Amino acid sequence: MTIGPPGSAPASNGLSTILTILEPSSAPNFAVLESNLAALRQAGIQVCYRRYPLDAGDRQAQVGVNARSQILSSALSNPDSAYVLAARGGYGASDLLGYLDWSALSSLPETILIGFSDISALQVALHTRLGWPAIHGPMPGSSLWTNGPDVDCLVRLLSSSRPWNSTISVSQFGSSSTGATVQGKLIGGCLSVLSALIGTPYFPDTLRGHILFLEDTHESAERVLRFWNQWLDCGLVADLAGVVVGRFTDLSGQHDEEWLVTRLAERCTVPLFRSPDFGHISPNYPLMIGADARINDGVLEWRLG
Repeated sequence: MTIGPPGSAPASNGLSTILTILEPSSAPNFAVLESNLAALRQAGIQVCYRRYPLDAGDRQAQVGVNARSQILSSALSNPDSAYVLAARGGYGASDLLGYLDWSALSSLPETILIGFSDISALQVALHTRLGWPAIHGPMPGSSLWTNGPDVDCLVRLLSSSRPWNSTISVSQFGSSSTGATVQGKLIGGCLSVLSALIGTPYFPDTLRGHILFLEDTHESAERVLRFWNQWLDCGLVADLAGVVVGRFTDLSGQHDEEWLVTRLAERCTVPLFRSPDFGHISPNYPLMIGADARINDGVLEWRLG
């Protein structure tokens, strides 16, 4: 496993704190997970895997919600665990939002939660309620984690101290694009998951001055447009600095991804960009929720000081 994308500085000898792996959502592919955790350890990272208890029962039943929320709370509260990496997404992260002690967490140092898909609910909630950054990036309990350049980039970030920075490629799309430099604070994740948070205490009242990044999978183009209409009608899009859409993979129905992005751009009232570099794909390059970002000349660069 190489460390860092081509041309990057070599990684340090690993984290000075623990990277906690846990299962806030669905069960991971355990064979894939164990192999990938071994690779992380070989990269010099100190890994602690908190497996969902085998005797805890159905993870979506109340007993399972209690068990998952306790494990997550413990990891977020552990001063030796500055990073928590979800094993995989699926379903279940939003179950836990009402069980976290937000007041207690607000008095603790930030913990950076890593993942995507269903994990977006927790990441945006932690950023909204506590101002904590989070990394939208690959998860080791999924076959999408291929130890490719996106994983190299994630390991580089975790193995280095702040400031953190990285880039993805983007291209302007639609008549809303102006060619001007776009700047703002990054926020985003899985569109269907985040749409379900709108109007709750776990989602910002305004996205003024933000760059919103979105992706999704296994939806129809029409359902994606329905989600997007909700964002538009709530007034969340009008104050954005820009929108970056990643991949919308495995669409059902008669319309393809190109048709969908064209329709999204037609309805967007701010500059819209596309990127092939993130989503339910490999590679899925890290994007830092809460980082300052700049889009210029086909590159989105983010930095967290």
